[in-house]
Amino acid sequence: MSSMTNEKKIHIAKTIGLRLVLGMFFVSALMVLLISIVVNIQMNRSVAMLTETTQNHLMTAALALAQFVSSEELDRYHTPEDTATPEYQEIKERLVHFADEYHVLYAYYWREYGADTGQFIIDNEADTEEQDGPWSIFEIEEIALDGLAGNVGVTDLGTYTPEWDGLISGYAPVYDSDGNFYCVAGVDISDEFIFIQRRDSRNMTILQIIALSVSMIFGVLNMLLYRRKAQQIAEAHIKLQYFNNNLRRAFSTYLSEDVVEEIVSDPTRLQLGGIKRHMTAMFTDVKGFTSIAESLPPEHLVDLLNHYLSTMSDIILEEKGTIDKFEGDAIIAFFGAPLELRDHARRACAAAIIMKRLEADVNRYIIENDISPSPMFTRIGINSGEMVVGNMGTQKKMNYTIISNAVNLAARLEGVNKYYGTWIIASEITIKETGGHFLSRKLDRIRVVGIKEPVWIYELLEKTEDASAALREKVSLFHNALGLFETRSWKDAEKAFNHILGLYPDDGPSLLYLDRCRQFQKNAPAAGWDGVFDMIEK
Repeated sequence: MSSMTNEKKIHIAKTIGLRLVLGMFFVSALMVLLISIVVNIQMNRSVAMLTETTQNHLMTAALALAQFVSSEELDRYHTPEDTATPEYQEIKERLVHFADEYHVLYAYYWREYGADTGQFIIDNEADTEEQDGPWSIFEIEEIALDGLAGNVGVTDLGTYTPEWDGLISGYAPVYDSDGNFYCVAGVDISDEFIFIQRRDSRNMTILQIIALSVSMIFGVLNMLLYRRKAQQIAEAHIKLQYFNNNLRRAFSTYLSEDVVEEIVSDPTRLQLGGIKRHMTAMFTDVKGFTSIAESLPPEHLVDLLNHYLSTMSDIILEEKGTIDKFEGDAIIAFFGAPLELRDHARRACAAAIIMKRLEADVNRYIIENDISPSPMFTRIGINSGEMVVGNMGTQKKMNYTIISNAVNLAARLEGVNKYYGTWIIASEITIKETGGHFLSRKLDRIRVVGIKEPVWIYELLEKTEDASAALREKVSLFHNALGLFETRSWKDAEKAFNHILGLYPDDGPSLLYLDRCRQFQKNAPAAGWDGVFDMIEK
């Protein structure tokens, strides 16, 4: 009986010990499995981040290549005979340097050839037997159709298969100077890392299945794989940071920091090279600056311009405008590119109002520091319309700028201020697009030099919410007087403008219309006169 009891005790002890071992093994395996799941999730995130980094890398490089060689240069090469020139070799050498700088295997250009085929123009391949050129005709793959549609894109890394010769591609459209699509710029990198990621992901799944039996080894392998992924991400991040820094340096001098960061976060929004877009242009100039400049020593003139231009440019950049260029004391800027702004007209007008407000601070500074003998007063012209924006010039010297009749009109309106004795003149289309955010008064219907179509012009006075009751009353009185003038009631209009001048003796537009009323009472305009005044000076 005692012997049986001892045997039972031994059996029970063995059973408990075995269950404890199994339980500990199960708990250990479960913990490692949970750890492996967490690590796998992290690895998947790492893969996603690396994929996104690669896509940004390719898009940035493709966009840079799209503006690296102009369409006019590329259009010289259509046959093998066209390539036997020093210019062709010079472009190839530039592409070789481009590929090295942007860490891509291949950089090339191709255009549509017809019947679902494409024609290579040039690439960076040094081996003459391997290089592509106008003699290389190929069938356009589905992945390349987006390039012909004028889109920026990258090989779909989620469904990628090794059918593209072991390469992952990025592409962007190249436009001619008129904003028309000309060809596709492409860059390629090796697809090796994609298959490494997929292999590691499969390995992780297998390791998870056998984690219960090889728990400790599984955990170690997971950590090693995670470390490897972390290293790859760090290296990719360094490369991406390099491209982003280059992008920031390229645009930070004439774009606001907010706009630069938006471009860096999404490079597809930066499509340069002649894009037609509805935007707003601004031209500024300082009244009598030539006289000021002639009276100053060079060092004072530089200090004066630096302080004035810095203050005024900062306002434009804060409203997400782009500085086109400085011409002495003048500033040329535009709103709506490279990033599209739905409220570009409102931002341009807001910038103009704030610039005039800060004139007092600028003038106080330059007078107190004896930088200028007289204060500086800015005239501003603003117009909205269709404009072509992009890099223009040569490959060695180019400028991100705007051209069109709408741009020319904005320049002319700046000068029209002299005639009306005003500071800010905007076109009717700009005023309408601000949506009532500003107090303005209708001035006239004019035809400026170089533009046949007459336009209504307005004086921009103040933000609506900041306008005083007196300023609103002044605008109302002027519009009533202008209405009398337009109905040819010259005598009544003269009285109305005289009334305004009694309250505001220096009001330039009222002085101008008072003189017109008196002239027309003596010599009335022809019956068929359309009411348009022609500006004879720019």
